[in-house]
Amino acid sequence: MHEGFTQVVLTRKNAVFVLKNVPALVCDDCSEYYLDEQTAQDIHSKISDCFSAGQEVAIIDYRQAVGVCD
Repeated sequence: MHEGFTQVVLTRKNAVFVLKNVPALVCDDCSEYYLDEQTAQDIHSKISDCFSAGQEVAIIDYRQAVGVCD
């Protein structure tokens, strides 16, 4: 395992949300990623806002996620 960055893709019905450059622990063998609790909560909060606002597609950099859908 090493600290690195990954891409998180989440879907709900017909909506797709992609976050790039998300900080994570990444497996050296299979590239599976593990998010810390705070990062996961931040992502959940932001995508809930986007889906609630009716966005169907969002592709953004994780560092720019705050305020994107406000």
